[in-house]
Amino acid sequence: MTLVDKVIQLNVLKQVKIWFDMTVNELVEEMTYAGFQAVKLADSVRILTDMIQDKKCTKFLGLAGALIPGGMRGVIVEMIRNHFIDVIVTTGANLTHDLIEAFGEHHYQEKKIVNDAQLYKSKINRIYNVLLPNKGYVTLENNLEPVFSKLPQKEMSSKEFIFELGNKIEDENSIIKAATDENIPIFCPSISDSILGFHIWMYSQDHNLMVNPTLDQKDMLDIAFDSKRSGALIIGGGVPKHYIAMTMQTTPKALDYAVQITMDRPEAGGVSGAKLEEAKSWKKVAVEAEVVDLVCDATIALPIIVASLLSKKLQN
Repeated sequence: MTLVDKVIQLNVLKQVKIWFDMTVNELVEEMTYAGFQAVKLADSVRILTDMIQDKKCTKFLGLAGALIPGGMRGVIVEMIRNHFIDVIVTTGANLTHDLIEAFGEHHYQEKKIVNDAQLYKSKINRIYNVLLPNKGYVTLENNLEPVFSKLPQKEMSSKEFIFELGNKIEDENSIIKAATDENIPIFCPSISDSILGFHIWMYSQDHNLMVNPTLDQKDMLDIAFDSKRSGALIIGGGVPKHYIAMTMQTTPKALDYAVQITMDRPEAGGVSGAKLEEAKSWKKVAVEAEVVDLVCDATIALPIIVASLLSKKLQN
C-alpha cells in the first residue's frame, strides 16, 4: 500500500459549516473533521466526555495561570457543580483571586491603553488587559483574619485548610465554596507563592493555624492508589500539572485520559510546554492513553469545551 493510499483511508478533512441558531456543541462537532487546533479542540471534548462517563475514573483538574482575572471563575464552578472533576490542584494565585471576588471586589477590563506608571500611582495593578485595584487586596486582608480565627487552630494540609475555608465562604460563585459544597478536594502545593499564603504566614506568627503542603502528599497518593483509572484536564501547566503527573509517576498508576490547554512551547524543556506524549516516557501518562495538546488561550478554549460538555448532559 502506497503512502497516498494510506492517507486516503484517513478521515477526509471537511470544511466547517456554521448556521443561524447553531449550538456550541454543533460547532464543536463541525470542528471534528477540520484541521489544526480546531480538531484538537473537538478531540479534547471527545476525550473528556469519555473520561467523565467512565465511572471508574478519578478525574483531576489542574489550574494554573490567571484564570479568575481572565473570567473563568464561573466556568470552573460549573465543572465542579456538575461533577466533571473529582480532584482539583491549583496555584495559590487562583485561590487568592477567587477570594477577592468572594469578598465583594472585582476585576476590571482595560479598554484603553493606560500608562503603567500612572496605574501604580493610582494603586491599580494590571494583568495584561485586566485591572485589579489595590482595594481588592485590602478587602482580602480585612476579611481573612476574621475567617482565619474561626478555623481550627492547628497545622493543616492545604487540602484540609481549603476545605475548612470553603465552609466559611458565603459566595455561591466561589470555586472554593463550590468545591467544599460538592466534597471535591482542592490541593495547593504552592500555596506559599501567593498573597493568600502570605496572609496565612502572617496570621501564624501569633496563632497556631499553620498550613503545611507536605501533609497533602499522602492524601494525593492515596487517591491515585485507590483509583481504578485516572484522567486529567490540565490548564496552563506549572506546579499543578507537575503535581498531578508526579503523583502518577510515584504510584503504580498513570493517566488513562489526558488533555492539556497551554500556550507554552516544548522546546525549552519546561513542564508547562511539554507534550503529553513525552509524559508516557515517565509513566505519568499510560502508554495506551489517548492524549491531546490543545495550543490555545484557555479563556477561549475552556468555555467552549465546558459548554459542549454541559450540552451533552453527561452522567458520571
